[in-house]
Amino acid sequence: METGPVVFLLATSMAILTWASPVELPVCDLEPLTAEDGVNVFYTTSQAASGCRSRGPTDPSLDVHVLFLRYSGQQIINLLFNVSVSAAEPSRKSLFVVNSNVVSFLTVTTQDPQLTFVAATGNVLVQGLRAETPRANLSSSSGEELLTWAKAAYGGVSTFAELEAPQKIHFRLGTESGSSADCVPEEGFSTEPYLEVEAASANIQGCPSSGQNPGKEAHILWLRQDAQDSSLDVNLNIELKCKAGGPENMLPILLVLKGHPSLAWHIGPVFSSFKFVVSSNYDLKNFGSRQVPGEDLPDSKEGLIAAARNKEFAFVASYTEIPSAKSITLELVRQCEESAVPTTEPPAVTSLAFAEFVRINITDWRPWRCLDSGVKVTLAKDYLRGLFMNPLKVTDVSLQDRSCRATDNGTHFVLTSPLRECGTSLERDAIVKNQLAFSLDLLREEVLVPFECHLPEKVFLQLYSAPDYKLGLSTSVIEANQAAYVLARFRTSDPLAVLEIKDCSLEMPNGASSWLLISGDNPLSAKTKILDSFSTTVRHFSFAYKTGQESWAETPATIVCRVDLYSQLHGFRSDEVSLEVMLIPPNAPPDNVGLGLGTLLGITFGAFFIGVLLTAALWYIYMQTRPAASKMEPVPANPPASESSTTNHSIGSTQSTPRSTSSMA
Repeated sequence: METGPVVFLLATSMAILTWASPVELPVCDLEPLTAEDGVNVFYTTSQAASGCRSRGPTDPSLDVHVLFLRYSGQQIINLLFNVSVSAAEPSRKSLFVVNSNVVSFLTVTTQDPQLTFVAATGNVLVQGLRAETPRANLSSSSGEELLTWAKAAYGGVSTFAELEAPQKIHFRLGTESGSSADCVPEEGFSTEPYLEVEAASANIQGCPSSGQNPGKEAHILWLRQDAQDSSLDVNLNIELKCKAGGPENMLPILLVLKGHPSLAWHIGPVFSSFKFVVSSNYDLKNFGSRQVPGEDLPDSKEGLIAAARNKEFAFVASYTEIPSAKSITLELVRQCEESAVPTTEPPAVTSLAFAEFVRINITDWRPWRCLDSGVKVTLAKDYLRGLFMNPLKVTDVSLQDRSCRATDNGTHFVLTSPLRECGTSLERDAIVKNQLAFSLDLLREEVLVPFECHLPEKVFLQLYSAPDYKLGLSTSVIEANQAAYVLARFRTSDPLAVLEIKDCSLEMPNGASSWLLISGDNPLSAKTKILDSFSTTVRHFSFAYKTGQESWAETPATIVCRVDLYSQLHGFRSDEVSLEVMLIPPNAPPDNVGLGLGTLLGITFGAFFIGVLLTAALWYIYMQTRPAASKMEPVPANPPASESSTTNHSIGSTQSTPRSTSSMA
């Protein structure tokens, strides 16, 4: 009877072991990884190992921030330290007291000339500041000792943070002070919104002996932050770096991602050899924003390792726990080798579905930019590798005109095109359209991605010599006493946009005089007229420049208009636009202007009309002489040979007489 419970417990244990390890696998004993293992984990966080915040020192014009940097092992650290002063109060001075348990070189970037750093020990060397960095020469090697010293030296501190293995520090000055009178450190303290750290995980472990012949590898990341203390989204970036070759021949990789259930993972770029086991919803950046539901994962280290092995991934290449993060980067350094790429069979994809997939992702990415100077498209090659995946490779990129091909600078494909060239079309003077053509090494057909982008919204003034406002008649010359026609145009892609003129004036150089032409919809002179406009983004008006001077030289001037604009992109706003013009005396064409288009058309039409009249006169003369010729006497068909000479003479006489008569008439 005493053996019953023992048998039951033994059977239960065997059942658990059978579920956790369906095949006989070596034991996974986690041990720290080295640089030779080629696994690095970086993350961005606003959570310190310990920290606090208070009202600050006794001097109300001073903020004191204390930082202790902790690293594992003996090493020399190069650290970037950025201090943002965009929201800083100019009346308050900021002082940083910094110490580290290893030799650390801090490169500081800031625009605050009053910023001061105090190095607590000789371990910290600060560069990038105008003033010398004083050194306190403390013997402290802990954050608490440093905090105690700073409180005594300055009568209190504003913030304190102990940071684990920071690589970059971003500190934002000018935020509200804490409410506590004293700064008492708390574990896992949130430094939001004033401090953000880019850190390298110092506790990456793995099981090198867990797979004797690893054909696959698993990487486990456990984000330990609580739902109420963290963001609901985290970006996981995967970087594959090869010591040699390319990443085409990578081992199959399993990512096991554990976090709180409400966390959303955004993962990418990924390769075709990647598989995922995720505890909550996730999406793959290569494939758009469509979310994939997660699955339940154990809440223990052993359980997560077992979950990887249940997916037939015996080799646990890395196991990392991260206390808190907004973004994570998993960097894998491998000895990659180029694999033999098949050249006969295309990849097993449906061309239409694949092309649509690429089109959607490139359109979401929007790597193009449109300016007045033209179109520029910049395509990161790393993104394209993740998008097209192995074994497809992008060999060339061009625009609709295939002669406009991309240049390869090593990291990006770059295309540039002036507007209206390389197959670029321009609609409504604001919407630029073209398409990208991707050439792939294993597909005969190109993958086409149409795109459009909008030119920046802008207001133009143009001057015309005729009321029809034809583009070819635009000018910059205003003749005195003659009507000049002004067009104000709001270039925008918004069909609901509106342009309203507040006022326009003609201004002489050096502020000599100013002539107000219109105010709103009201002309301010008998020589100024508001003309009809058939668009909400175009306004027309005309005016005539009058002067009492009998003789004067050409004079430069400026038409200045203040306008009110509305568009759905920028809402309501005001702007001012101007146009440089030249005033000339009446009947005195400016130098180097030549004949205008109207004069040339008049000369051409006059010459044509004169030619028509001359042709008509000649035709009239011809028609008047033709009937006389038709009344000639008939000539005998066979005159006698003896009379041939006389007959010929008579014919000549008979023909000449009517002509004479006709001319007399």
